[in-house]
Amino acid sequence: MEKIRQQICSGGMVFAFVEGTFVTVLREGHWVLLDEVNLAPPEILGRLIGVLEGVRGSLCLAERGDVMGIPRHSNFRLFACMNPATDAGKRDLPFSFRSRFTEYAVDDDLCDDDLEIFARRFLGGRGSDSKLVGNIVSFYKEAKRLSEECLQYGAKRSLYRALEYAIIAEGIGGFQKALYDGFSMFFLSLLDASSAKIMNPIILQRISRESSRGQPLQRYLGELKGSSDEFVGKYVKTKSVIEHLDHLAHAIFIKKYPVLLQGPTSSGKTSLVKYLAAISGNKFVRINNHEQTDLQEYLGSYMTDSSGKLIFHEGALVKAVRDGHWIVLDELNLAPSDVLEALNRLLDDNRELFVPELQKTISAHPNFMLFATQNPPALYGGRKILSRAFRNRFVEIHVDEIPEDELSEILTEKCLIAKSYATKMVEVMKDLQRDRQSSKAFAGKHKYITPRDLFRWADRFRTYEGKSNEELAREGYYLLAERLRDDTEKLSC
Repeated sequence: MEKIRQQICSGGMVFAFVEGTFVTVLREGHWVLLDEVNLAPPEILGRLIGVLEGVRGSLCLAERGDVMGIPRHSNFRLFACMNPATDAGKRDLPFSFRSRFTEYAVDDDLCDDDLEIFARRFLGGRGSDSKLVGNIVSFYKEAKRLSEECLQYGAKRSLYRALEYAIIAEGIGGFQKALYDGFSMFFLSLLDASSAKIMNPIILQRISRESSRGQPLQRYLGELKGSSDEFVGKYVKTKSVIEHLDHLAHAIFIKKYPVLLQGPTSSGKTSLVKYLAAISGNKFVRINNHEQTDLQEYLGSYMTDSSGKLIFHEGALVKAVRDGHWIVLDELNLAPSDVLEALNRLLDDNRELFVPELQKTISAHPNFMLFATQNPPALYGGRKILSRAFRNRFVEIHVDEIPEDELSEILTEKCLIAKSYATKMVEVMKDLQRDRQSSKAFAGKHKYITPRDLFRWADRFRTYEGKSNEELAREGYYLLAERLRDDTEKLSC
């Protein structure tokens, strides 16, 4: 007991109720917007009903022991917005809550006149070019039609960002090349190879015939710094890797938009960011997500120091935002919904992170960049489908599988094994993936054999100084077959 008194006198272990933003707004008479209100838990919505009971509404803070409610200020105004419940993760609001609002439905259809005004606003002096404006409107309508039929992205925010990017990047290689860059980044880079073949000719035909792809990375990343990092020294830049690096460099140029890389496992998504961070002199931070990821891993938590005082230790995301690091949120579509929604404010153009424990809003450092990776949810178990509203906040880049010829090249250069061995290993992977339809052991293309397994296999073979095909086969069997339980499955391997 005496020790507790001493801690209290010294300022340690003293808890106080801190009013949240909503209570402050209610008391002082400000306007508040509840964004994505249909993502709020039912218990939160239930507590707000009392505030919505007209001008005499109030909120009672039972957590603090209050018995009287806090009356709403006469100037207090509450607004809310939501995406339709048809989107992934969104739900309908309870009628008892929704009926207290005056509702406005905001349609996403714009007429040609509105689209022309929208385009002229960004083009400034070039807005007088009726042909250019008409081509942009025509392209947008065609892209929107394709997105509804076979392509997956939100065309409206893509148009805004494409035009914004073109204006900012004009000084790199001219306006026409900047136009191509902007529309390629927000309408093309997110598509797989088959869909890109549909979209690229439309961009070249209606927007710009001048492509700036293939220009040196330093034009978009600034001065590149030499790195003695072992990872950079061993990084193998094949043809497809260079293309992905080029797309990523364009996305990083403005240092404003978060980037989402989607592709199959072991396709090198995280490595692309790590490499660019190393050669551009930015610190690389990584958070691995899983179903039990806690928001504290992102933001931090209170911990006691040696004297018993509670000290807030900032999480990896807070440090990255404050100090301007590059952070990768791996396997983002494995993270719980509360973690995803906590990122919304940071993903907006104002780039702010609110830390509830500190009741502070942290503005992002100019050099801060946020990247995320995910496997396609339809092909990998446990992955959730991110809502269109959430995904639309990112610049999306699709990363295809590593081509077979490049995979053997990477194995040879990175793992330091003979080209003949690397070729045989890739052939084994092809055979095992081909067997996936006839064996439950290899159900799914990447169930038990991925490029990552090939790297492990090659490292084992090199480490144990293998010198024959028999030794190569033995190391592959130990790595792949021994994880199987059924002897018949082992024989197929």
